[in-house]
Amino acid sequence: MQSSVSVPTTRRPPSAAVHPRTALGLVVVLIAAFLAVLAPSPAHAADQLLSQGRPATASSTENASFPASAAVDGNTGTRWSSAFSDPQWLLVAVGW
Repeated sequence: MQSSVSVPTTRRPPSAAVHPRTALGLVVVLIAAFLAVLAPSPAHAADQLLSQGRPATASSTENASFPASAAVDGNTGTRWSSAFSDPQWLLVAVGW
């Protein structure tokens, strides 16, 4: 008579396998990040810019038609334009 001994085998997942809880956690984090990106921002523009109407000084102007004050006058039809050379700057006193 031949006796056979049954040895239970334990299957182990490959070392690179991902735990189901870990995978679920990653999915939840990805969904939360996706929704955070799509959520509307509560920030909004001020009714009036802090610089609007404040004193402005520039390193130069292209000509009298484009003064430094035009950069902060609130009119989208006007602008400041500097001389065609580097470096140029615009300083606005916002009154902090």
